[in-house]
This record gives sequence, structure tokens and C-alpha cells, in this order.
Amino acid sequence: MINLLLFQMARNLKTLADRVIAESDLKAERLIALLRMTLAAMLFLGVAFVISQSKSVGLEARQFELFSLLAGALGYFALGAINYYCATAARLRPWMSWGFNLAEVMLVSIQLYIDVANPLTPSLLAFASPVLLVAALVICVQVLRYQIWLHVFSTLLLVGLCGLILLHDPQIGGPLSPEASHELQLLYSLPPNIVRLVMLAAMAFLIGIAVSRSRNLIEAVAKETELAENRKRFLPSEISNRMTDNDLDTLRMGEERELAILFVDIRGFTAISNALGPRETADFLRDFRAIVTQSVILNDGVVDKFIGDGALTVFGLHSDIKQACIDAANTAQQLMTSLSNWNQKRAEQEKEAISIVIGFHAGPAIVGAIGDDQRLEFTVIGNTVNLAARLEEVAKEKGWTLAVSRHAAGLAGLNEEEFLPVQSIVLRGNVETIEVLAQSQIN
Repeated sequence: MINLLLFQMARNLKTLADRVIAESDLKAERLIALLRMTLAAMLFLGVAFVISQSKSVGLEARQFELFSLLAGALGYFALGAINYYCATAARLRPWMSWGFNLAEVMLVSIQLYIDVANPLTPSLLAFASPVLLVAALVICVQVLRYQIWLHVFSTLLLVGLCGLILLHDPQIGGPLSPEASHELQLLYSLPPNIVRLVMLAAMAFLIGIAVSRSRNLIEAVAKETELAENRKRFLPSEISNRMTDNDLDTLRMGEERELAILFVDIRGFTAISNALGPRETADFLRDFRAIVTQSVILNDGVVDKFIGDGALTVFGLHSDIKQACIDAANTAQQLMTSLSNWNQKRAEQEKEAISIVIGFHAGPAIVGAIGDDQRLEFTVIGNTVNLAARLEEVAKEKGWTLAVSRHAAGLAGLNEEEFLPVQSIVLRGNVETIEVLAQSQIN
């Protein structure tokens, strides 16, 4: 279930992509907070061990730096705890990530400065300090977020401050003083090297987490891509290629267009299906729908939906009404040609021939995504669609193959001499007559 934070943010976030990124940022903020506390605890224990062994390894003179590092670890743990407390549904705000990163950078920079604050210590020796690995770890942590500008800000600030600290008094050009040589020896003694190993292990652990998160994200994207490709088998391209929340909002508003509508149906399908049985009926419909889909797509049309043995097809989504009618008429011709070829194959298999009926009309219709938040259906609605459906019914009743309104036939440039005499018919559900051209077989 979507957590409370995302529920509250949904009012302000326009798209699902925005909400997914927000959820990822929230999870990353929690993970980073836990890592900060874990790293601080490891650093505290490591420094405490070094302090306990300071006399035996000659670090008595470094007590101030060691205790300041211990205090820094406590401060870093407190930062992680506050971060985790704020990384909840009710408290997290976008600016907080920037604030936490700024505090983290300042803590590391202050600790690094303390290491080289002694005037007798060349600042370049800070490159040998284990604290520099903490700075590197702070940069690595940013890979858990998907906020490039926050990463750029944190990196530039940290690198800039560390650069100022490391180079403020390099003391280059002469031999190292006894104090500097002694400090360099201490920085590479066993206790600091243990701290280095701890930091390297923390980096490896962090990178492992980042790789795991990236892999999970890639797998999720790959799965969504697979689902999207499969979804295209069930949805027309007009909606399968426009699946963002903003696109769907536009589709749900609907748009009035001049369209050509073609209804196709199989004559006597009930008897055919009863004779075939369920499995063979499914195979039969699969072959029929493949013929319809191929013919429609070749003529820049869209199969709005299949309804049992029938199909509602739409033309004009990408063209003007005249071209739409031409495409619809060409589709009717290709359907009959493909059906003839199919019947030849069926005859070779000693199967009965199939005949279809077609209703064809053109005019204004509303095209869009109809439904609620749970389910949407791309479709066309309006009287033009109803009249095309009624023409298909009339064709079936009168034994015609094609019934086309005279208006659509004129736009398609069809030759009326190739049709039966024009008939004026009152279609079911209408009070006005419509002039109809009919054919018992398309030439």
C-alpha cells in the first residue's frame, strides 16, 4: 500500500513517475540515516579503541585530536538519528536533505581541519588522515539518492572545503620537521590503519547497497517495459503509447473528431461456434481477428475493440475525414480479399466458407478514454458510431455484405453504379431516414 507520505504528496505530484521518485527518495533518506548512525558507531568504537591504546603506541600527544574525533562521531550519530526521525511521512520536506548534507559536510570538514590545525604540521599530511576516507564515504553515500543537483552541491562543497584545508599550509620545499615526521609515522601506525580498513569496508558495503538498489530499479523498469509491450496487444496505440497520468487526463476529457467507423461481423457465428466447440472457436476467432487487425493497420486505422465475432474499427485519428473514408473503404475491400483467401484454405481442410457483413458510416464522434480511476477504456462514442452499428445490422438482415451511408461513400469516392440502387432507410433508434448504398459482394 502507498504510505501516508505519498498519499499526502499525491495531491501535489502530477504523475505516477513523480510519486515513484518521491517514494524512492524517502527510502533513500531512511537508508542514508541508518548508514550515518552505523558509520558513526563504527568510527566511535574504532577511535575509543585507539584512545585506550594511545599510551602503548605513542599517541599521548594526540589526545585532543582523538577526543575531538570521538566527539565528531557522536555528532555524526546525532545527525543520523535526527535524519531518521525526520524521514517519516509527516516530517520529511524536500529541503531537509540539503540541510542534512550541509551539516554532514561541515562535520567532516571541521574534523579534518582539527587534524592539521597545529602550525608545525604540514596541511598536506591530512591526505594521510583516515578522516579523508570519511569524506570520500560522504560522497559515495549520494549514489543512494536520485537527486543529481544535491549530489553536485554536496560534492563541490566538500571538495572545496577539503581543498582549502589540505592546501592552506602545505610547507612544501623543505625536509619534514621532526614533529611532522613523527606525526606521519603515527598516521600510518596500526590504529589509524584499522580505522582505514573500517572505512574501506563501509565503502564496499555502501557500494553493494547501491548496486542492489540499481539492479532492483533496472528489474522494475524492465518488468514495466515488458508489461507495456504486452499491454499494446490489448490496447490501441492511441492509448498504449500515452500512459502517463497527464496523457490519461487529456484522453479522459475526450475530443470531437470527424471519423469513419467500420463495423465488421461474422454471419451465422452462433451456429459456427456451436459446431466447433470452445477450443476450436477460440482458434477460429484468433485467425479472424488477425485478418481484421492486419487490414485495419495497413490502412492507418485502429481496432477500437473486438466484441465476440465482431469488431469496431476507427479511421481518421491521423488524417482528415476524406482520407479516413478512403482508408475505411480500402479496408472493406481488403477484408473481403483476405476472407476469400482464408475460405480457400478452409475448403482445402473441408471446412465451410465464412461470410462477413460490414457497416460503414462517417461523421463527428467523441474519441477518448472512458471510465473511472480503476479502469479506463479507449473508445469512440456518438451517433456516428451508432449509425454504423445499425448499418451492419441492416446488412445482416437483408443479406448484404456491405451497407454504407451515401455520405461516407461520397467522401470515399465510391462509384454508386457498383452498388445496389440507393435506398432510404430509417435505422433502429432513429426517426430520420438515411440514404444507404449496399453490395452483396465487394468488387
